[in-house]
Amino acid sequence: MNFTFAEWFNLKQRVKHDQVFEKEVNGERQTKKVYGSFNWWALLFTWFYAVLSPRCQTRFFAIKSAVPFLAMLLVNMVMRLFFIENVALIVSLVGDVWYGLMFETWFRNQLVANGYQPVKDADN
Repeated sequence: MNFTFAEWFNLKQRVKHDQVFEKEVNGERQTKKVYGSFNWWALLFTWFYAVLSPRCQTRFFAIKSAVPFLAMLLVNMVMRLFFIENVALIVSLVGDVWYGLMFETWFRNQLVANGYQPVKDADN
């Protein structure tokens, strides 16, 4: 599991179009789709979406998506200690938007780390 701090904020390299990845496991082809748009489910449910969604079930992704979630929790706690409630709410909303923006990129990167290969077809 390779997850660098730079990967958290690499907005220029985030997924911008739909991609399909495949991997052969025990003689069967597993297919996973990565969406090139903002992930509203990740904004609303953050880490819980990564854990509970059947689409996101791939090795180490729950752990990988938990790291920025826990960082967001820590930042939110610090904001609530030192700033008024409105500032803390704004920081929390910004964190959720960031999580929704980057979720698909983190998912794609974990698929590649797990050995999935991009499918080349006429749509991509």
